[in-house]
Amino acid sequence: MNIEKELEQLEKEIAKCKSDLSKAEGAIETLMKRLKDEEGIESLEEAEKIIKKLDEESSRLKNEIQSKLKELKEMYEW
Repeated sequence: MNIEKELEQLEKEIAKCKSDLSKAEGAIETLMKRLKDEEGIESLEEAEKIIKKLDEESSRLKNEIQSKLKELKEMYEW
């Protein structure tokens, strides 16, 4: 392949990467606006803290349910 064709190919790839980057940035902006509007979350760090807290609460509730189910099974033969 000659140099001109290689440069043309690289230009096409660069243009595609720029387009993909622009689309990704737009999607991120849209999602961040949605987080703010729907959930009142201002940043990714805040979202991560909330997710961690919800994961911990979910684990606690799962353990509690398993414990109560075990108690029920002991009280009544299934």
